[in-house]
Amino acid sequence: MLERDAYEKLLSWRRKNDGKALLVDGARQVGKTYTVEELGRREYPDYVKVDFLRDDQAARTLAGAGSVQEVIESIGVIVGRRLVPGQTLVFFDEVQEVPDIVTYSKYLVQDGRFDVAMSGSLLGIEMAKVRSLPVGYLHTLTMYPLTFLEFCRAREVPESVIQRMEECYHECVPMPEALHGPLIDLFRRYLVVGGMPEAVQAFLNTQGDLGAVRERQEDLVALYEDDIAKHAGRRALQVRAIFDALPGQIGKKNKRFLLNALKQDNRFAEFANDFAWLTDANAALETLCVTEPRPLLERSEQRNRFKLYQSDVGMLMSRYRSSVALAALAGERSVNFGGVYENVVAQELVAAGVPLHYYYHSRKGEVDFVVETDEGVVPIEVKSGKGYKRHVALNNLLASDEYGIDRALVLSEANVQMEERVGGTVTYLPLYLLPFVAAEARGTALPETGLPVVDWEGLIAQ
Repeated sequence: MLERDAYEKLLSWRRKNDGKALLVDGARQVGKTYTVEELGRREYPDYVKVDFLRDDQAARTLAGAGSVQEVIESIGVIVGRRLVPGQTLVFFDEVQEVPDIVTYSKYLVQDGRFDVAMSGSLLGIEMAKVRSLPVGYLHTLTMYPLTFLEFCRAREVPESVIQRMEECYHECVPMPEALHGPLIDLFRRYLVVGGMPEAVQAFLNTQGDLGAVRERQEDLVALYEDDIAKHAGRRALQVRAIFDALPGQIGKKNKRFLLNALKQDNRFAEFANDFAWLTDANAALETLCVTEPRPLLERSEQRNRFKLYQSDVGMLMSRYRSSVALAALAGERSVNFGGVYENVVAQELVAAGVPLHYYYHSRKGEVDFVVETDEGVVPIEVKSGKGYKRHVALNNLLASDEYGIDRALVLSEANVQMEERVGGTVTYLPLYLLPFVAAEARGTALPETGLPVVDWEGLIAQ
């Protein structure tokens, strides 16, 4: 069984019990259904599931329900048994098939007899069809492919090693060479396997048969293409053209998505909704350009200048020739894996809840990612070759007094190092420490301080 970090968030929702339904969103086949089912099996005396994709009759019945009582009675008929008030989790799966069930969830949690969980795919698109979103009665969680740390745990990397990784990150000291080599090797395998649960499980079940992994990934790519054909409507051909162009765009030296890859003389406005469809469906990750690396990066976003990565690096690798995957495993320098490495960084940041931005200036150059931490903006370069210390744009940012940046990161296969540059420090980190970079960029959670006690009458008397 693959343990997912998202399970702890579901468990927190269960224990908080604040009168909200749970809605789990995410791309196809990222483990939404399985994780909610585990919550039902482990944490509830009684648990029922209604799958709208598999049960057309259930979809039609609940879509026609006119009241909460009708919904409850219909669920009992569908599952063939009485629901136990106060002990039952009702799980609606594939809710994109009956979007209005999300509206009904408000009244089900108000009724109070059952906890309600829902999951679905393409919700960023299908939720536009919901007549009334239950604001204040819905807790939403987005799931992503397995992160690198989740992959490490699936491969039974000891917690002591993960703790050592975290210590080396925070203390800026090199990993022991006895650990550095195997972790780089594991990261390379993550590049090829990715984080889709079905692919990871195939990797584990077959003792590392990458042919079996690739078969699963190709099936997943075909499923995504089928979703585009079924759900993108009149713009399906345009959305598919963008999806098909992703591997080539990511593989170029300039990763910015160029519209002439679709056809000559394109304008962004013509395809804006098609790019949005892919990102709303969680099939692609958009990284927006910023022109000023200052806090509140959103202020200088250029929405017509962006990079587009695939939601899972393993699925991306399956769209290249198998020789590319073999070269990645071997760490060959003859192939430029910069775009593939960047794809992993984008995945990890998004999974941590970090908005994706990169920096571009016509004179200073381009930096792969810029993130906001509790201490300010940190630029990040991603390097795949031996020349990982060549980063002119990064040096330009550090040397500029305009932005006050005194720290930058370079992610590569080299061990931890620190070097002083004009204006600040560059920290070189091995790519397997990426999860801790993402955690820092996520920032510190706000404390639960409670309501302040104020003597209003005393203030008035003054």
